[in-house]
Amino acid sequence: MRCNEINYGTYDCAYNIMPPFKTGTFPEFRYVAIDKCLLKEVIDLWEQGIKTTGCCCGHGNKDMAFIGARFEDIDKMKSLGYKVHFNKCRPDDEDSFIPKTILDYREIYKGFNWWTENK
Repeated sequence: MRCNEINYGTYDCAYNIMPPFKTGTFPEFRYVAIDKCLLKEVIDLWEQGIKTTGCCCGHGNKDMAFIGARFEDIDKMKSLGYKVHFNKCRPDDEDSFIPKTILDYREIYKGFNWWTENK
């Protein structure tokens, strides 16, 4: 299966991973889903101290791909050369950025899915 054949919200091309910071208002650490093709870039941002808020590879539509950052990290993202991803739902916000990863939407086989029963 290719990533562009996967619907939004299915997480079939995503890994669940725990970021090195707390997400949202929860007192404990939480896992987040990151599309496989953006995993390295998001981890690289975390290692530079950027706290991300979400991401999506666009599932075949590169114009929909984004990496979200917390408001306090917007200037850091811009200083790293990231361009703001315009969000028509929130036209005045600048917390979504265009990924630098080259998105080619090739075959995505993780070897497993967390919802698949062990046999």
